Amino acid sequence: MASFDKVIPPGQEGKITFQIDGNRIHEAFSKSATVQTNDPKHPQITIALAGKVIPYIEVQPSRQIFLSGMYGEKISKEITVSSNEKKKNFKITGLSSNIDDKITYSFAPDKEPGRYKITVWKNPKLPTLNAYGNLNIETNNEHSSKAVIQVSVATRGSIICQPSQLNFGAVKFSLSGVLEKPAVQTLDVVKVDGEFTIKDVTFTAADYKAQVETLDRGKRYKIKVDFVPTAKKKNYYDEMIINTNDPQEPSLRIRLIARGI
Repeated sequence: MASFDKVIPPGQEGKITFQIDGNRIHEAFSKSATVQTNDPKHPQITIALAGKVIPYIEVQPSRQIFLSGMYGEKISKEITVSSNEKKKNFKITGLSSNIDDKITYSFAPDKEPGRYKITVWKNPKLPTLNAYGNLNIETNNEHSSKAVIQVSVATRGSIICQPSQLNFGAVKFSLSGVLEKPAVQTLDVVKVDGEFTIKDVTFTAADYKAQVETLDRGKRYKIKVDFVPTAKKKNYYDEMIINTNDPQEPSLRIRLIARGI
C-alpha cells in the first residue's frame, strides 16, 4: 500500500509512504513501485523496495519439516524455537497437529533461556505413502501466539520400479484392436530388502496387456506391456496396477502415457 502527496508546488518536496503487510511477506523481500507523474521529462519513476521481515517467533532451521524413510525406519527432525523479543519471558505452552496418526512430537527448554527444542518423529509403521500436515506451536507471545510448521511425511517402499512411468508416444490407431507390432514398453520391478511375488497386473483401460517374466524369483521381475490404441486422436493417461503379496506394498501404480493417431 502507498500514500502520497498528489500535488507538489514548484520547487517543493512531496512525500510517498509505502507500507508492507508483514503477514503476507516472510524474511527477505524485494519489490518495486511505479510512480506516474505529469512531468514530461520523468513521466514514470520506478522505486525499488527491499528489506527483511523479522518474525516475532523465530524457527530454525526452517518452518518446513521433511520426514522420509523406509517402513520401520526411525526418522526424526529437530527445530529450535525462540522469540525475537529478547526482553519477554518467552514460553511454548503446547503443541498440536492435524496428522497425529503419522507423527509424534515433544518440546523441551534448550540450554539458552527462552529457547526451546522441538523433536518430531515419523510413525515407523506407516505404509508406503506421501502425506502433508501442520504442527501448531502455541506460545505466550502477545503479538503472535501461534507458529505453524509444515510437515511432509513419506514412507519409501522397498520395491522399486524402473522406470517409474511408461510413455508409449504416438501409436497408430487400430480399428480391429490388433497390430502386427504393438507398441511395447518394459519395466523392472526389484525389491531391495526381503522377498516378494507379483500376483497379477491390471490396468485402468482395456488398451494394454502385460506379461510378467521372473528374472530372480522373489527379488526381480520384468514386465512387458503391449499397447494398442482403440481410439483415434486421443491422449491416453492411464495406470498399471502391480499387485503383490507384500503386506506393506500390496499394490504399485505406474502411470501410462500415450497418444492414438
